[in-house]
Amino acid sequence: MTFYAFRLDLINVKNPRGKLPDEDIVTFSVLVNQVDRGHGAGLFVALVAGAKGYPVAVPPTTRQGMSNDWIVGPLEIAPGDTILVVYSGTNTSDEQLDLSWQAEIEIKVLDAIASAAAGAIGGAVSSVATTVLGILGDPIGKALGYSDEGPCNGLIFSDAVSFSGSGLDSLAFHPRTESYGVGVLQDANTEFTFTRPYTDQTTHNSTNCGAVANYEITFSVLRVPTLSVRRNLRRLFPGAWENGVLVPDFSQGLRQLAPPKTEVSLRRLLGLLP
Repeated sequence: MTFYAFRLDLINVKNPRGKLPDEDIVTFSVLVNQVDRGHGAGLFVALVAGAKGYPVAVPPTTRQGMSNDWIVGPLEIAPGDTILVVYSGTNTSDEQLDLSWQAEIEIKVLDAIASAAAGAIGGAVSSVATTVLGILGDPIGKALGYSDEGPCNGLIFSDAVSFSGSGLDSLAFHPRTESYGVGVLQDANTEFTFTRPYTDQTTHNSTNCGAVANYEITFSVLRVPTLSVRRNLRRLFPGAWENGVLVPDFSQGLRQLAPPKTEVSLRRLLGLLP
């Protein structure tokens, strides 16, 4: 088997969705054989025409199996595995999102995408995700029960890009370019980058929103030839200083990283197992 990681690199705004600067909840998830192996969501604010949102500078507010640099993995991928890279962007600027609600909204959108992916085995995940999020509509109004929905809140882009394990092996990987300022995964020295354009034409109301939104999303597949246990645990559990001590302190063992009263293997902690 080979180890791969998946990284959200860049949100390039050719034209925003709203008349106000966009404030977008962006999600990024990776599923292997329909099992969620890592996901995250964050809020990108003040996006106007020409703006570039660099995820490395905006740590996800909500994450599981993902590091602060928007990387899921490394994951051990077999040739017969099916991989889905699923992402979305939803404008929330017309409700002036209260940050105390942000995580709740992010979880609602991530749950919608997970449901779409689980229900689309053998079908087009991206179209199902678009439908689910379109029904969700204004994520603040629907999720929190507001009756006065924002005039231009809603889905800007969503997609699910599928790979097979053998397909990943055949990608024409090139040396890591650092073109997006991402250098945290030091042991990944090859990458293959995808850039895809999107519009919100199917969900756009020109009266409320102005011109149709136009975004480009860039993500990369990283081939990881070697693994460092310490480095990858630090990525997934970055810790914080408490009373002069970095917590978690790995010198105190790894049991502290597992939920209480459970036994978790090192491979599971590193995300190598679902």
